[in-house]
Amino acid sequence: MSAIHNVFISHRHEDDHHIDNFKQLMEGKGVQIRDASITNDRPNQAHSPDYIKSKILAPNIRWAGKLVVLITPDTKNHEWVDWEIEYANKHDKQIIGVWAPGSAGCELPEQLETYADAVVGWNSERILAALNDERSFETSRGEPRQPQPVKRIGC
Repeated sequence: MSAIHNVFISHRHEDDHHIDNFKQLMEGKGVQIRDASITNDRPNQAHSPDYIKSKILAPNIRWAGKLVVLITPDTKNHEWVDWEIEYANKHDKQIIGVWAPGSAGCELPEQLETYADAVVGWNSERILAALNDERSFETSRGEPRQPQPVKRIGC
């Protein structure tokens, strides 16, 4: 019997191809990924950002047990990815960053640096460990990441 994880995969639409690869990678470990993210093959037809957030993204993120953020060079500073991470954090969802192939050297979204429960390489065993609540922070090559500086705000 395979393990089932309900996830919302936060990503740029230009990176849709990584979603099927991610699911196949995890199926090789006997893990079924049920994904509630919005992709080009399942687009929404809405045009209002408020409607998209409140009626499409929010319910899908609440349904999911975890938010998986596909880290690519274009993920940083993407307003929709940022919003999804912040929303997941507000709703106590586990947030896992996964370095997509070809993402070596790119920066993480600031919200992911702040709220991630784990950041792992494109490795089925490491991803499975993160899905099973192991806190691990790695570079895109799977090496341990150095602690990141945290911005402090005075009151």
